[in-house]
Amino acid sequence: MKLNVYADKMSQPSRAVVFFCKVNGIDYEEIKVHIPKGQHLTPEFEAINLMQKLPAIADGRFKLFESHAIHIYLAYAFPGVADYWVVPEAIR
Repeated sequence: MKLNVYADKMSQPSRAVVFFCKVNGIDYEEIKVHIPKGQHLTPEFEAINLMQKLPAIADGRFKLFESHAIHIYLAYAFPGVADYWVVPEAIR
């Protein structure tokens, strides 16, 4: 199943998650959620993210929001992502 990334390009954290997926070759589908139209406040999006904030992801039945948490999850869940994305320099 393909990773769903819920994002609005107006949101810098959303752009960061989309960029991370592209750079690391993660197969994903970007689902546009337009903040100015209030699409993040709908009951449908609330089922994805109770906080109704962007970005958010759905990987099968697993759902996650908050860009930093998403980056860490993607780095560990998808093979081929280099460890320098999440492993601090001091412990390498």
